[in-house]
Amino acid sequence: MPAFFLTFLAVAAAMLAGRDAVRVARLRAALGWGGPLLVTVVFAALAGAALAAWIAGELAPLIRPDMKPLVVALALFLAALEVLLRTPPTNPREPTRSIGAITLVLLVGMVSDASGFIILSLAIATGEPLLAATGGALAAIAVLGVAIFTGEEWQALPLKALRKGVAAGLVLAASIIAFSAQ
Repeated sequence: MPAFFLTFLAVAAAMLAGRDAVRVARLRAALGWGGPLLVTVVFAALAGAALAAWIAGELAPLIRPDMKPLVVALALFLAALEVLLRTPPTNPREPTRSIGAITLVLLVGMVSDASGFIILSLAIATGEPLLAATGGALAAIAVLGVAIFTGEEWQALPLKALRKGVAAGLVLAASIIAFSAQ
Protein backbone atom coordinates (compact mmCIF):
# COMPACT_ATOMS: atom_id res chain seq x y z
CA MET A 1 0.00 0.00 0.00
CA PRO A 2 2.88 2.49 0.32
CA ALA A 3 3.00 2.63 -3.48
CA PHE A 4 -0.62 3.78 -3.58
CA PHE A 5 -0.33 6.42 -0.86
CA LEU A 6 3.05 7.80 -1.89
CA THR A 7 1.98 8.06 -5.51
CA PHE A 8 -1.36 9.61 -4.55
CA LEU A 9 0.29 12.30 -2.42
CA ALA A 10 3.08 13.10 -4.87
CA VAL A 11 0.81 13.22 -7.94
CA ALA A 12 -1.79 15.31 -6.09
CA ALA A 13 0.87 17.83 -5.11
CA ALA A 14 2.32 17.97 -8.61
CA MET A 15 -1.12 18.28 -10.23
CA LEU A 16 -2.23 20.94 -7.78
CA ALA A 17 0.62 23.17 -8.87
CA GLY A 18 0.75 21.98 -12.47
CA ARG A 19 -0.48 23.07 -15.85
CA ASP A 20 -3.33 20.62 -16.33
CA ALA A 21 -5.37 21.92 -13.40
CA VAL A 22 -5.19 25.45 -14.77
CA ARG A 23 -6.01 24.17 -18.25
CA VAL A 24 -9.18 22.32 -17.18
CA ALA A 25 -10.31 25.18 -14.94
CA ARG A 26 -10.01 27.58 -17.86
CA LEU A 27 -11.81 25.19 -20.18
CA ARG A 28 -14.64 24.85 -17.66
CA ALA A 29 -14.91 28.61 -17.35
CA ALA A 30 -14.80 29.18 -21.12
CA LEU A 31 -17.00 26.29 -22.26
CA GLY A 32 -19.38 26.08 -19.34
CA TRP A 33 -19.76 22.30 -19.38
CA GLY A 34 -18.39 20.30 -16.47
CA GLY A 35 -19.85 16.82 -17.01
CA PRO A 36 -18.20 15.95 -20.33
CA LEU A 37 -14.97 17.55 -19.15
CA LEU A 38 -15.01 15.40 -15.99
CA VAL A 39 -15.55 12.24 -18.07
CA THR A 40 -12.61 13.30 -20.24
CA VAL A 41 -10.43 13.85 -17.16
CA VAL A 42 -11.35 10.43 -15.74
CA PHE A 43 -10.53 8.71 -19.02
CA ALA A 44 -7.24 10.59 -19.52
CA ALA A 45 -6.14 9.98 -15.91
CA LEU A 46 -6.91 6.26 -16.05
CA ALA A 47 -5.29 5.78 -19.47
CA GLY A 48 -2.25 7.90 -18.62
CA ALA A 49 -1.64 6.15 -15.30
CA ALA A 50 -2.09 2.75 -16.92
CA LEU A 51 0.41 3.64 -19.65
CA ALA A 52 2.96 4.89 -17.10
CA ALA A 53 2.51 1.71 -15.04
CA TRP A 54 2.89 -0.47 -18.13
CA ILE A 55 6.12 1.32 -19.08
CA ALA A 56 7.33 0.88 -15.49
CA GLY A 57 6.58 -2.82 -15.66
CA GLU A 58 8.65 -3.10 -18.81
CA LEU A 59 11.56 -1.05 -17.42
CA ALA A 60 11.68 -2.47 -13.89
CA PRO A 61 13.56 -5.70 -14.77
CA LEU A 62 16.22 -3.63 -16.53
CA ILE A 63 17.08 -1.57 -13.45
CA ARG A 64 19.24 -2.98 -10.69
CA PRO A 65 17.50 -3.01 -7.28
CA ASP A 66 20.15 -0.75 -5.71
CA MET A 67 19.52 1.86 -8.44
CA LYS A 68 15.74 2.04 -8.02
CA PRO A 69 15.83 4.69 -5.25
CA LEU A 70 17.99 6.84 -7.51
CA VAL A 71 15.42 6.47 -10.30
CA VAL A 72 12.77 7.78 -7.90
CA ALA A 73 15.02 10.65 -6.82
CA LEU A 74 15.74 11.59 -10.43
CA ALA A 75 12.06 11.44 -11.37
CA LEU A 76 11.09 13.60 -8.38
CA PHE A 77 13.78 16.11 -9.30
CA LEU A 78 12.56 16.22 -12.92
CA ALA A 79 9.00 16.61 -11.66
CA ALA A 80 10.11 19.53 -9.48
CA LEU A 81 11.79 21.21 -12.46
CA GLU A 82 8.69 20.68 -14.56
CA VAL A 83 6.40 22.16 -11.90
CA LEU A 84 8.70 25.12 -11.31
CA LEU A 85 9.74 26.01 -14.85
CA ARG A 86 6.69 25.21 -16.98
CA THR A 87 4.18 27.92 -16.24
CA PRO A 88 0.50 27.44 -17.05
CA PRO A 89 -0.47 28.14 -20.64
CA THR A 90 -2.05 31.42 -21.59
CA ASN A 91 -5.79 31.64 -21.63
CA PRO A 92 -6.96 30.66 -25.13
CA ARG A 93 -9.11 33.19 -26.95
CA GLU A 94 -11.14 30.42 -28.54
CA PRO A 95 -10.82 27.15 -26.64
CA THR A 96 -11.44 23.97 -28.54
CA ARG A 97 -14.81 22.31 -28.17
CA SER A 98 -13.43 18.95 -29.28
CA ILE A 99 -13.55 16.34 -26.53
CA GLY A 100 -11.03 14.27 -28.51
CA ALA A 101 -8.49 17.09 -28.63
CA ILE A 102 -8.96 17.86 -24.93
CA THR A 103 -8.56 14.18 -24.05
CA LEU A 104 -5.40 13.89 -26.13
CA VAL A 105 -3.84 16.96 -24.50
CA LEU A 106 -4.69 15.71 -21.00
CA LEU A 107 -3.46 12.19 -21.78
CA VAL A 108 -0.14 13.43 -23.15
CA GLY A 109 0.19 15.72 -20.12
CA MET A 110 -0.53 12.87 -17.73
CA VAL A 111 2.18 10.72 -19.27
CA SER A 112 4.86 13.31 -19.99
CA ASP A 113 4.46 15.78 -17.13
CA ALA A 114 5.47 15.50 -13.49
CA SER A 115 2.63 13.14 -12.66
CA GLY A 116 3.79 10.63 -15.26
CA PHE A 117 7.36 10.76 -13.95
CA ILE A 118 6.13 10.15 -10.43
CA ILE A 119 3.89 7.22 -11.33
CA LEU A 120 6.61 5.66 -13.46
CA SER A 121 9.35 5.98 -10.86
CA LEU A 122 7.30 4.85 -7.87
CA ALA A 123 5.93 1.90 -9.82
CA ILE A 124 9.50 0.86 -10.62
CA ALA A 125 10.84 1.44 -7.12
CA THR A 126 8.04 -0.29 -5.23
CA GLY A 127 7.42 -3.08 -7.71
CA GLU A 128 3.69 -2.36 -7.46
CA PRO A 129 2.73 -0.76 -10.78
CA LEU A 130 -1.00 -1.37 -10.32
CA LEU A 131 -1.10 0.34 -6.91
CA ALA A 132 1.07 3.22 -8.11
CA ALA A 133 -1.13 3.70 -11.19
CA THR A 134 -4.29 3.59 -9.07
CA GLY A 135 -2.93 6.17 -6.64
CA GLY A 136 -1.76 8.43 -9.44
CA ALA A 137 -5.01 8.19 -11.38
CA LEU A 138 -7.16 8.89 -8.31
CA ALA A 139 -5.01 11.87 -7.37
CA ALA A 140 -5.27 13.30 -10.88
CA ILE A 141 -9.04 12.77 -10.95
CA ALA A 142 -9.43 14.40 -7.54
CA VAL A 143 -7.33 17.49 -8.28
CA LEU A 144 -8.59 18.00 -11.82
CA GLY A 145 -12.16 17.36 -10.69
CA VAL A 146 -11.89 20.13 -8.12
CA ALA A 147 -10.34 22.39 -10.77
CA ILE A 148 -13.28 21.69 -13.07
CA PHE A 149 -15.88 22.45 -10.45
CA THR A 150 -14.17 25.62 -9.26
CA GLY A 151 -13.67 26.88 -12.81
CA GLU A 152 -12.38 30.44 -12.93
CA GLU A 153 -11.96 30.55 -9.13
CA TRP A 154 -8.99 28.20 -9.54
CA GLN A 155 -7.08 31.24 -10.82
CA ALA A 156 -7.54 32.89 -7.41
CA LEU A 157 -5.19 30.34 -5.85
CA PRO A 158 -1.63 31.59 -5.29
CA LEU A 159 -0.40 29.39 -8.13
CA LYS A 160 3.11 30.85 -8.33
CA ALA A 161 3.75 30.34 -4.61
CA LEU A 162 2.12 26.92 -4.81
CA ARG A 163 4.40 25.90 -7.67
CA LYS A 164 7.47 27.04 -5.72
CA GLY A 165 6.34 25.21 -2.58
CA VAL A 166 5.57 21.97 -4.40
CA ALA A 167 8.85 22.14 -6.33
CA ALA A 168 10.77 22.69 -3.08
CA GLY A 169 8.98 19.71 -1.49
CA LEU A 170 9.77 17.49 -4.46
CA VAL A 171 13.44 18.54 -4.45
CA LEU A 172 13.62 17.86 -0.72
CA ALA A 173 12.07 14.42 -1.16
CA ALA A 174 14.44 13.67 -4.06
CA SER A 175 17.44 14.75 -1.98
CA ILE A 176 16.42 12.64 1.00
CA ILE A 177 15.87 9.59 -1.20
CA ALA A 178 19.15 10.09 -3.07
CA PHE A 179 21.24 10.54 0.08
CA SER A 180 19.59 7.66 1.93
CA ALA A 181 20.22 5.38 -1.04
CA GLN A 182 23.94 5.92 -0.71
